[in-house]
Amino acid sequence: GFPTWRKWEAVRDEKAKTKYIVCNADEGEPGCFKDRLLMDHDPHALLEGMAIAGHLTGASIGIIYLRYEYPETTAFLEKAIRQAEEKGFLRDFSLIIRRGAGAYICGEETSLLNSLEGKRPFPRDKPPYPTTNGLDQFPTVINNVETLAAVPPILIEGGKWYRDLGIGE
Repeated sequence: GFPTWRKWEAVRDEKAKTKYIVCNADEGEPGCFKDRLLMDHDPHALLEGMAIAGHLTGASIGIIYLRYEYPETTAFLEKAIRQAEEKGFLRDFSLIIRRGAGAYICGEETSLLNSLEGKRPFPRDKPPYPTTNGLDQFPTVINNVETLAAVPPILIEGGKWYRDLGIGE
């Protein structure tokens, strides 16, 4: 429920040399597979959203924390990353895929960070927040697949267009 622009702005304003964009693609909710569909059928939307987030925040490394049970998705993402690198679309932004261990608790952002660091996936006390002390204590944006994949069309169509999607309140 924390606005994406505020997370990005907070990381952008940090003076650290190292900053991260982390995509939570663990999708641990039973029966949920919307993120998998987005990654399988339009992986470039996710990669573009992550690269834009990196550009706007000053982050040079993006990590996709991917559910272990999605081996086919791993292959789709690896291929899309290679294609984006070959075309020069990522510039100075590096993308890495890390497979999650399937712990439901990793839906909580600091648990996910602990898992990425090789620690027990257990929530951290806040503050400090990931925007200042995230992955390896560096400023980190953490967003989910759906949020990051929505960035390119929002930039093209505008925020009002995005707010008007759906059936309303």
